[in-house]
Amino acid sequence: MDLVAVADAEKYAQEQQAGTNKKLEEATEYYDDNSSELYYSEESVDDDPTGFGLYGIITTAQLREALEESITTNLYPENPSNLEKLLQQNYADRIVYLETTETISTSGFPYIIMFHSFKEHAAKLLGYIDILFQSAQQYGDDICFGITDFENYEAVLNYRPGSEVYWKRYKKTGFNKHRRPDVFAVDTDNRIYQFLGALNEDSLKQFSLKLLNDELFKTEPLPEDDGEGFVRVGVAENFEQLVLKSDIDILLVLYGSKCPCSRELMPILDEVGKLLQDEDIIVVKINADLNYLPLKYYAWYYPTIYYVRRDDKNNLIEYTGGTRTVNDIIKFIAKHATNDLEEYNRNGRPRFD
Repeated sequence: MDLVAVADAEKYAQEQQAGTNKKLEEATEYYDDNSSELYYSEESVDDDPTGFGLYGIITTAQLREALEESITTNLYPENPSNLEKLLQQNYADRIVYLETTETISTSGFPYIIMFHSFKEHAAKLLGYIDILFQSAQQYGDDICFGITDFENYEAVLNYRPGSEVYWKRYKKTGFNKHRRPDVFAVDTDNRIYQFLGALNEDSLKQFSLKLLNDELFKTEPLPEDDGEGFVRVGVAENFEQLVLKSDIDILLVLYGSKCPCSRELMPILDEVGKLLQDEDIIVVKINADLNYLPLKYYAWYYPTIYYVRRDDKNNLIEYTGGTRTVNDIIKFIAKHATNDLEEYNRNGRPRFD
């Protein structure tokens, strides 16, 4: 090799090292011993603890080593398993990275899955993984714990939850490292339940225990006076008979116990039900906070309104209007009804005015 080639090689190596150092500096700037509530306050035998609980307690030096290894590996995109290596090195077999639903469907175990931008922000999300790890240490013999990226919702859960508006916003803005992860439990019957509330070690352990004890998939008692009003009351126990096996069209409203918009909608629903009482349509409301529903009917926000045609139960037509007046909802129903309404045309206007 001539001297020019040697000099060029040395220059290239220096540039590569400079790039690596810059990335490491950026990563260590992100880390602050006291900056995040995610970091635990456990005492450490080391003089410079991070508060992380990886395998118990990890020191700042060990954390920086893990960060350096992750970032250095990320410099070489041809290596597709750097995240898996990071998980193996820090969490052994207690947490896995999922990309498809196959593992869930064949394992015979329930799962708790955390969704975030792990491939993009692996080193900067160790705090979230560590919260998951605390539950994995306690319940890992009976529950599989996994992480995956937001973009893998459909592949991992075998369904893409959320509205089209939600996913358009996701594609436009993306998910950054500061957004809290979404966490789901999946039982062996492929029932799926979202974790809600404050994300911390204790709450996630309670969530894991409820999954083991089959306490997540709850139902209210069957309503005693259902059928007396213009709106039917659905619960998890009668959902299959009332909605899935119904031979007429359904306007399905999923609401939340503490949602102000849901409370405002209730008298409007009563009026809609009254106006449609002679039509081949029923209005059904379900408190989604208190009743488990199949993932396909998952409510990402309250109230969520679906129209379900009698002969096409798999095609949920979501109401996305900006307002929810009686006229708005009648127009929505008239447009999507399986058959023409008796009292309204397809534009939602009364036929006999």
